[in-house]
Amino acid sequence: MSPLPLPRRDLPQEGQALAPDHDPLSLSPLYEGLGPVARVVLPDGQQAHLVTGYRECVKVLRDESLFARGSTGDLPTADGITPYPVTEPTLMAMDGKRHRRVRGLAGNTFGPASIDRYRPMVETLTHRLLDEMLSEPGPVELNQRLGMPLTLGIIGDVIGVPGRDLPRFATWGDLFLSAGPDGRDDNRRAMEEMVEYMAQHIGARMSSPDSAPADELMTSIAVRTAAQIAENPDEAEQIMTDAVVFAASLVIAGWETTAAAIAAFVFRLLTGRGQDGQTLYRQLCVRPDRIADAVEELLRTTPNSVFDTAQPRRARAGTELGGVRVEAGDLVIPAIDRANRDPRRFPAQERLDFENTAKPHLGFGDGPHVCMGAPLARLELNVVLEVLTRRVPSLRLHTAPHDVVWNTATTIRRPAELWVEPA
Repeated sequence: MSPLPLPRRDLPQEGQALAPDHDPLSLSPLYEGLGPVARVVLPDGQQAHLVTGYRECVKVLRDESLFARGSTGDLPTADGITPYPVTEPTLMAMDGKRHRRVRGLAGNTFGPASIDRYRPMVETLTHRLLDEMLSEPGPVELNQRLGMPLTLGIIGDVIGVPGRDLPRFATWGDLFLSAGPDGRDDNRRAMEEMVEYMAQHIGARMSSPDSAPADELMTSIAVRTAAQIAENPDEAEQIMTDAVVFAASLVIAGWETTAAAIAAFVFRLLTGRGQDGQTLYRQLCVRPDRIADAVEELLRTTPNSVFDTAQPRRARAGTELGGVRVEAGDLVIPAIDRANRDPRRFPAQERLDFENTAKPHLGFGDGPHVCMGAPLARLELNVVLEVLTRRVPSLRLHTAPHDVVWNTATTIRRPAELWVEPA
């Protein structure tokens, strides 16, 4: 039986450099030799099935009749199992009817058919932030100057959070995703404060629907919440609580993970090289028509979390998974980043191939818990690479790749700082 190969134990603490030959976006070598479903031991001594096969991961993610996130009858919840954070009371800890009802509060805001209406907003803000970056001499830090203000600004506009309040959500986001010694206390305090904020704003929109901005997601959530309460008055308190938690968590989910992806993608493009010897970034400058495919390959091969996995599930009943017997109550952990490199599905799993991306990946998960903001994240990632490669074809790292320090303060995988030189 193997130890759980996560969270990453080979990233240095902030202030230390990586070894020159170390890839900070690689997966743990402990995955090597594991079958599609392997028995592992968690840090607290519990056992679990680690699911590294693509086909097996898809089954776990899609079949909530067999694999549950929340409490199920006499079975304990799979939420908050060490070393994973507690995600309750967010969508991530829900199943079934309640989960579908809460997700429905967003309507079609993040649907693929609706998302192009946000392209002008994303392009305008990206150009403005880049104008500011390019107006200054010397190196600039990409997280603070582009990735974070872009993604936080966009999700703030979509949801309806005033710009003056966005710094508060930046602070709450870091606390909610904290991986420090007081992480769980920080997570809880951040959620409580975000919920209080959203309760005030959604409550105000429910009280005065005619004066609420109709094109903001917060207004849509308020309208749908009022309708749900009218249909189920006995559940009013739970419905309202779910709505404000949902609205608060959307800001975090729609901001920091995409900002991290921007920094990690740029790092990989500037440090990786194709068979012609050019950097992958330079290849996209020459072939901008490949950017959309490049984004999908980067999503497949670039871990966004120190856990490399989706949140754990618990088996509702005995079943077979990848030739392994799973009993009712067993913990099951879908290792989506390893599954995205399953050689049975992706033969050249470690190589970025911007011309061969026909097969779907699990970069945004799958099934009922698939990331609902995926279309918006894809739009932002595409626009950033389109604008950067067109306007700054000579972009390069300011430091050697192994001197880039990686974030260890939260559970998000990204450079703590990414200093680049525009020319």
